[in-house]
Amino acid sequence: MSRRRLSVPAPAGPRRAHGAWSRTLALLAAASLASVAVVVARRAPWRTGAAAPLNLLLVTLDTTRADHLGCYGRGRARTRHLDRLAAEGVRFEQALAPAPITLPSHASIFTGLLPFEHGVRNNGNFYLAERFPTLTTALHGRGYGTAAFVSSFILDRRYGLARGFDTYDDRMEGAAPQVVSLEAERRGDRTALALARWLDGRSASPTGPFFAWLHLYDPHDPYAAPPPFRQLFADSPYDGEIAFANAAVASILDKLEALGLLDRTLVAVVGDHGESLGDHGEETHSMLVYETAIRVPLILWRPGRLPAGRVVAEPVRATDLAPTLLDLLGAEPLVTAHGRSLVPLIEGRDTAPTPVVYAETYLPRFYMNWAPLRAIRDRRYKFIDAPRPELYDLRDDPGEEHDRYAQEPDRARALRAALEALTAGSEGAMSLASLDREAMEKLAALGYLGAGGTTAHEVTAAASDPKDMIAVFNRLRRANSAVRDRRFAEALPILHDVLLADPRNAFAQLVLGSAYMGMGDNVRAIAQYRRYVELVPTSSYAHQWMAICHLRLGDRRAALVEADAALALDSRFADARVLRAGVLATQGRHTEAIAELRAAVETDPAKPMLRLDLAKVLAEAGRGEEAQAEYESILRREPDYAPALVGLGALLATRGDLKSAADTLRRALAIDPGAIEARMNLARVLERGGDAEAAGAEYRRVADDSGVSAPFRAAARARLRALDR
Repeated sequence: MSRRRLSVPAPAGPRRAHGAWSRTLALLAAASLASVAVVVARRAPWRTGAAAPLNLLLVTLDTTRADHLGCYGRGRARTRHLDRLAAEGVRFEQALAPAPITLPSHASIFTGLLPFEHGVRNNGNFYLAERFPTLTTALHGRGYGTAAFVSSFILDRRYGLARGFDTYDDRMEGAAPQVVSLEAERRGDRTALALARWLDGRSASPTGPFFAWLHLYDPHDPYAAPPPFRQLFADSPYDGEIAFANAAVASILDKLEALGLLDRTLVAVVGDHGESLGDHGEETHSMLVYETAIRVPLILWRPGRLPAGRVVAEPVRATDLAPTLLDLLGAEPLVTAHGRSLVPLIEGRDTAPTPVVYAETYLPRFYMNWAPLRAIRDRRYKFIDAPRPELYDLRDDPGEEHDRYAQEPDRARALRAALEALTAGSEGAMSLASLDREAMEKLAALGYLGAGGTTAHEVTAAASDPKDMIAVFNRLRRANSAVRDRRFAEALPILHDVLLADPRNAFAQLVLGSAYMGMGDNVRAIAQYRRYVELVPTSSYAHQWMAICHLRLGDRRAALVEADAALALDSRFADARVLRAGVLATQGRHTEAIAELRAAVETDPAKPMLRLDLAKVLAEAGRGEEAQAEYESILRREPDYAPALVGLGALLATRGDLKSAADTLRRALAIDPGAIEARMNLARVLERGGDAEAAGAEYRRVADDSGVSAPFRAAARARLRALDR
């Protein structure tokens, strides 16, 4: 596809259709769609007596710099549908994220609170506590149907954002979370298609207004957009990912228009944080708080309710978004919110002074044992609180290239005082898997006697300034990428060099453990993860990875100990329960295994894999009726979930219902022709039913397929020889 075919036609009017992008999106690699997640019990439908309220579509663009969209001045951008939303709606020129990190920023978007207020300071073990009302809980309480479709494991339901959503589709199946960064992701077109399918289902039986959240992770590194964007942006792959995200957004606008819903939908688009792309030495994001990492796009669209073409120049905050949306929808504000409604500013009737903008990154503290960074800015000046403080005049120096801290000490002192006043008493607000007395007792019983000692969360006054260490961080990110891509020879020298100079660098310790684990050196991986746990004793993930390593070494007892340690830190950690259940089942302790899996399902009821594991163990335990109930529970929600059909077919066969078994297995193969287990089971069912010819045909397909693993092919050949006798 040429660039010319992606040119932007001039809008014909304030209500120009967004059609035709579904055809562009269809050019992308075919997207398989897992059915949407569980829909929980609904409230009473929206009362029909009042005027129909607006629907809300919120799109969060991960890792998206404002200045890489066409409407923000990027000449080569291919973001015409985002640009059109801006042209027909309101664009905020200076929208600032509170953190250059995904989970803290999203927590602020949904609560209207700053990170030091809601306590989510980093990805991973942090979570949004239930006591905080959110945009979702507010709309859910007003009768809105609510659904979320997220594209990264970082926003998995375990981290607290699912509260208030009827549907929370966070599946990342097909790619296990990457060991260090936990950045398993779903491509944006697939996430958008999941939302489109939900909209189709909802339009068939409308029950009031809806709030749908679409999260697109594609602009996050590594930048690898699918065709045609990869070819169009071969020299700027980051821009290609943003263009791809634009196409995904357009497909949802097309869907809303086709369903007759676009006219009644308020659309909000916001970035969660930016991307440095080498500015100030930072290759990606999360370590520094310069504008490139925290300035994001913010666009609101609703012709007739919002002025077309309005550009707001004043600095605004991501914490202002939830109050603004609730105001536009006629809902009560979040009483806890730090942010303010921007409606008066949009309408030109806001005479209040522009509030200060706050941003922070605590990742240097948690991962590196370096100093955290905090920043505060007004309309013109920005102060960064660091071991070497900085002051910038953003009007004359928007690139933050000339530090004026020494030249303007009085202004720096005033901004520092404003920062201290803003954050007073909240420095230690951390909503994470904390080491309470019960957890410490459990860990001590498991042999972790030093669990309450010094950690990487405690930083001395002499901690390194992240801007002075950014080259080290970039090297560690490259090492992490090399481990992810199994280029261990490239990663190991970097990691050893960093740790020789900085043994308390927790991130380097963790990546090295991941490298050993990936290399199959489980003994060294366990030792490395133990060093990491000494620095970060709250890491449930490190204990889970040690449990996996012990299993690979055949030490089931030690694996159970580490899984127990993970659960002592985070009782919601479903993966640790699954691991425990697997070990217990192999020991014949099916009752205990079933209890673990039921607890996992209760923690994460929308994950079909958990019910699938439960059904398998129930079947092994001879509890066939319960197993069948679990398979059928999955299939009621996801009729085309092939693994459940395979399991149910096998179960029906063991219970002697050969016809139903064959029909079920054929359904599985129609959905997934490559499901070899289903084909082998079907062949066995046909053989048991006396249809040797049909059974032989199925065995032959397996035996002749060079892509099938050797054990399956050998088993199929053995059955063919038996049939020929």
